[in-house]
Amino acid sequence: MKRNTVIAIVLAAAVLGLVSWVGYSRYRTHNALPRPVLYRGMEELNGDIRRLEALKGSRGLSWQDSYRLAVAYIQKGEPGAAVPLLEDAARRRPGFSKTYESLGMAYFRQDKLDKAIEAWDKALKIDPLAEFLKGMIERARQRQEIFKRISALELELKTAGSGWEKRFELAALYLGVKRVEDAKAELDRVVSVKKDSPLVYDAIAEANALSGDFEKAVESEKKALRLDPGNETLKKRLSEMERVWKGIKEGKDHRGGMSDR
Repeated sequence: MKRNTVIAIVLAAAVLGLVSWVGYSRYRTHNALPRPVLYRGMEELNGDIRRLEALKGSRGLSWQDSYRLAVAYIQKGEPGAAVPLLEDAARRRPGFSKTYESLGMAYFRQDKLDKAIEAWDKALKIDPLAEFLKGMIERARQRQEIFKRISALELELKTAGSGWEKRFELAALYLGVKRVEDAKAELDRVVSVKKDSPLVYDAIAEANALSGDFEKAVESEKKALRLDPGNETLKKRLSEMERVWKGIKEGKDHRGGMSDR
């Protein structure tokens, strides 16, 4: 009788231990932080997206996998697809600051700047050491000011006649937010009355480069340089554009080497 009691106690302890271990394992799995995501190329990136999308369609994603898939979408240039996954990850694991960092970036890349700032503020509250987010928030606020200035200029140009300078400013702001076709339209109006400005032709060259027309970009940059032949910055830009145009004609894509203005 005593032996049976001891066996029962041992078995009960073993079962309780097993239950506790299973519970702990589940807890640890649920709360494990996602591994850093670093892809070596588009093939690996797209492969991970296909794998995670397949999991999503079959058994569903853990919050860690939702985060990982969202980061992959952002890196692929699809921030809109990342947002619902990051919101889901944040709902299930609200204490992970990286989710809010990535959510802010997804919103930022869609120019949803109020939401980007809100997400980065949350990330900073969770992790005050993420100082770089203060810089991102400042960038978002500066971008908000750019959009406000664009709206003011658009209204001013609609309601009252203005000189070429305002149109040129608007074109430059359009280029800054990648509204290339709008910039081209304004620059066409500007150059019709201001044919002697190297800055105007330099801006036209940039607009053509952003739209992928490097032949026209080279042509416009040459016009800018003819008007200001001693300008070393224009010489450098022309050299870069000629290199890219040569690469395109040879069937290569050299745009990665274009420097920021």
